[in-house]
Amino acid sequence: MAYQLELPDIGEGVVEAEVQKWFVAEGDLVAEDQPLVEVMTDKATVVIPSPKRGRVVRRFWKEGELARVHSPLVELELDVGAPAPTSKANGAARPAKAATAPPPQTATQTATPTPGRKALAAPAVRALARELGLDINAVPATGPGGRVTKADLATAQAGPSPAAARASSPAFPPPGADERIPFRGVRKRIAERMALSKRTAAHFTFVEQCDATELKRAKERMAEAARAEGVRLTYLPFVVKAVVAALKAHPKLNAALDEAAGEIVLKKRWDIGIASATEAGLLVPVVRGADQRSLLDLAREVERLSADARAGRARPEDQGHSTFTITSLGALGGLFATPVLNFPEVGILGLHRIRPTPVVRDGQVVVRDVMNVSVTSDHRVVDGHEAAAFCYEVIRYLEDPGLLFMRMV
Repeated sequence: MAYQLELPDIGEGVVEAEVQKWFVAEGDLVAEDQPLVEVMTDKATVVIPSPKRGRVVRRFWKEGELARVHSPLVELELDVGAPAPTSKANGAARPAKAATAPPPQTATQTATPTPGRKALAAPAVRALARELGLDINAVPATGPGGRVTKADLATAQAGPSPAAARASSPAFPPPGADERIPFRGVRKRIAERMALSKRTAAHFTFVEQCDATELKRAKERMAEAARAEGVRLTYLPFVVKAVVAALKAHPKLNAALDEAAGEIVLKKRWDIGIASATEAGLLVPVVRGADQRSLLDLAREVERLSADARAGRARPEDQGHSTFTITSLGALGGLFATPVLNFPEVGILGLHRIRPTPVVRDGQVVVRDVMNVSVTSDHRVVDGHEAAAFCYEVIRYLEDPGLLFMRMV
């Protein structure tokens, strides 16, 4: 008996998922609940198990391709006499649907636009086409079932195809001279988000020095007590507290622009994203309710989120829907950087290495522990003087961390 497992409705408005990794090959025997395939959406990475035991007859998608919700993922030949299968989507069992989607196209099956035809494409792809100023109905489609993909839009925007360019130019460098790495998964999602941010927001960056001498002393004094509680205290909990206090004083930095409604949305929650470097790329786990957490609680949460991100086990509920982001380049140094906004947020704070630096205090040259702090904001929402005032408010709390105790929960 043949059974086709569909891509389930993962929720939160997700309409498609990228096939990340197959755990089985055609012809393999699989057991019930055995992992079949890993897929990734804008929200999370999910492993889909087999609901029945049987033999893999067909995989409908290649790694790196986008599968639509409710389209078939894999076809199984079930054991003779097995009960009629059901399709489990979004937690509810229902009879499995017969596949109606045509098989995925290969690279030699590009759908050429015909006059008057309406392109097949996901809503996100249509929205991107509008942003790029492209007529999606005129874009050649290479996706499954003749669908236009984001890659097709990029090709159309760039001009002639690479194949056409290669045909008209000599083969240099020689074939095989370069290493090619698949551009998909987390890296591709990061690229899409960063490109959307740069295309949409009007980035503006303000940089100032922060005397972190007292912050360093306060952290060192409290670190031993934190260790006794089983917590490693870093500078980030202090920074999160300072950022929340500054956001409450300058609420336009804790906002988003709803262009469709023509409204600036001032957030009444303080969910702070912490940019974390991982092998897969830069991820942004989120400290929920940062305004309601103590320094010790913040330290625990930041450590947990960072460890999960580095280990590749970040939970869906720990990602997305942040209101402001902090990114630290302290370990690498540098004078300052201009971080890209974590769209649709309108502000991001950049931290840099604390260095012993000669400065003038009361007419005397002294050595203090100094770091640069940068604030990048969306100039469509935040004026330059507002970004500067926010930055100075953060610096005020970091230079005099005793003030933070007035903000303790």
